[in-house]
Amino acid sequence: MASSSELLSSDAFAFPCRDDGTPTALSPPVVISVLASILERHIALNEKALLAAGTQHDMASDDDLAAAAMATRRRAAAFDSGGTELDMSLREFLDRFHRYAEVSPAVYVVAYAYLDRLRRRGGGGVRVVRANAQRLLTAAILVASKFVEDRNYKNSHFAAVGGIGAAELGRLELDFLFLMEFRLNVCATVFRSYCRHLEREVSFAGRYGGRVQKPLVCAGEARARQAQHRQAAAAQ
Repeated sequence: MASSSELLSSDAFAFPCRDDGTPTALSPPVVISVLASILERHIALNEKALLAAGTQHDMASDDDLAAAAMATRRRAAAFDSGGTELDMSLREFLDRFHRYAEVSPAVYVVAYAYLDRLRRRGGGGVRVVRANAQRLLTAAILVASKFVEDRNYKNSHFAAVGGIGAAELGRLELDFLFLMEFRLNVCATVFRSYCRHLEREVSFAGRYGGRVQKPLVCAGEARARQAQHRQAAAAQ
């Protein structure tokens, strides 16, 4: 992948900053709101399709399925286990990883690309529904973070942020990797295509946070401004 400074040039993936360049620490990037909205729509469509088909989103028991297909279904079903669903909105859930695991905007974009790949794979794919959203999103963000970032928190930290057990997340990570067939690379061209898709969502009706009153700057520019601000303060 290209460097973060090259890829995160869009305002859609910048952190809101004050006029002096210092960040507003708890303000999540716009990409979180956009991704949450997209996932909410996907969940509604996926659950409607399951209901219309009269099927349950669990492991099939067709003896004629090939061993590989059965293994795929078992791995997909692992994300449904536990009997619990998110007790917060998707936006609040995604925001937790920004607040407590310092997940960058690029990680969210790559995680979205992974989920889209799973959706498009053969055999019906792996689709996000209420029953698997917590585990599937946690695993996707964890794997994307390991792919994008040079340094990461431990799995146990991501598990705590995602509200699941550390041992369970370890198993889910492995299931996720097998479902992805270990094809984790997201080239710069593909990355930018997903960025453009999210940018179109931002521009659509301007519904994510309304009109921007203050300019948004990329992370690199924000850090430069912060350094200048600290130097000016030290000189006083």
